[in-house]
Amino acid sequence: MSEDWETGYATPEEASFGDIPPQFVTVVGTRIDGDHATVWLLTNDTHPFEDYQVNCVRDKGRWHFESGFPFGAGVPEEVLEQARALGWTGDWV
Repeated sequence: MSEDWETGYATPEEASFGDIPPQFVTVVGTRIDGDHATVWLLTNDTHPFEDYQVNCVRDKGRWHFESGFPFGAGVPEEVLEQARALGWTGDWV
C-alpha cells in the first residue's frame, strides 16, 4: 500500500502499514491525540515478530505515516501485554 499524501488513509492503522502487506501486520494498540496517533504493531505472520511503533498525522481528515521505529521506552503496558499474548518475546522493553 504505497501512500499518496493527497489521498492518505481513513485510519491511522492503515497509514501505519506502509508498504507491508496487511496479512503480515497485527495492530496491538493505537492512541489518538487530536491529529496525531501512535500505532504499535507486530510484523510477520508468525513468531518471531518484529515490533514497530509508528507515528501518524492527520491532514485534511486523512491519516499519513510520519515515522516509525522499534518499540522503546514508554510503550503502554496494555500494548505490551497484547503483544506478548500473541507470542512476541521482546521483554527487553
